[in-house]
Amino acid sequence: MLNLVPGQVYQREELHRRYGGQRQGGISTPSQYPVIFLFSGPGGQKYGYEDGWTEEGLYVYTGEGQKGDMTLTRGNLAIATHSEEGKDLHLFEQVRPGWVRYIGEMICIGYEWAEGPDKEGRIRKIIRFYLAPIQSLDTTLLEENLELRESYNELRRMPLERLRKVALQGAKEQADSREARRRMWQRSQAIRRYALQRAQGQCEACDQPAPFRTPEGEPFLEVHHIRRLSDGGPDHPEWVAAICPNCHRRAHYADDAREFNKKLARKIQEKEKRLFGRRDD
Repeated sequence: MLNLVPGQVYQREELHRRYGGQRQGGISTPSQYPVIFLFSGPGGQKYGYEDGWTEEGLYVYTGEGQKGDMTLTRGNLAIATHSEEGKDLHLFEQVRPGWVRYIGEMICIGYEWAEGPDKEGRIRKIIRFYLAPIQSLDTTLLEENLELRESYNELRRMPLERLRKVALQGAKEQADSREARRRMWQRSQAIRRYALQRAQGQCEACDQPAPFRTPEGEPFLEVHHIRRLSDGGPDHPEWVAAICPNCHRRAHYADDAREFNKKLARKIQEKEKRLFGRRDD
């Protein structure tokens, strides 16, 4: 787990000493951790763009590339596919040279192409990513949003195969950020419902029955993201498992957590192959 506190200021050099990753540029991809660090600062203003929050509570983050058209490769591709690749996305804002404030864990809900000057003043294509705070995909929003509640109830009625199709929808190029947020929320919940339905009331790690039932009469299991440090947001069906609370703690905190997750991953992949054949990318 990363011990990062939202709102706290960190020295960027210290973050790289602790976790690794590229020390220059706005997108850093540490090789030893399943994370992507995004650093936002005032430097982009001279290139015709400015990162920041929208009225809808989304964070607009401009991709990397100072000269010529930006491309959906390298760091930009890493942002667009972070959920499918099992990478947690962490956003920082510069407060002064060398120091950044941690905003929190985010999820990319989509992106759009726009125009802006490059390093030499030539107009080029730029990529604007729409990021949502991970907590905005939580089921607590159901109490406030009738549309989301209806969508969630629809997911609960879906058969396993249809749930899987919804769960496989990734962040796409688009311009309607509100619709993208709704789709990503739906996918996040579809992943959860899919894993729970696939488990059929039995822990997918230890094979024991769920320890109890919820007030709705459903077996209680927790959804674990095998390749990620956190358990928020969507992932690929092969990389989530519905497991009992004891196994869930073991997967995160035990001294054999790494090996435990490797075995669990193989088990889920074999189960997916029995159910659906080869992986759908």
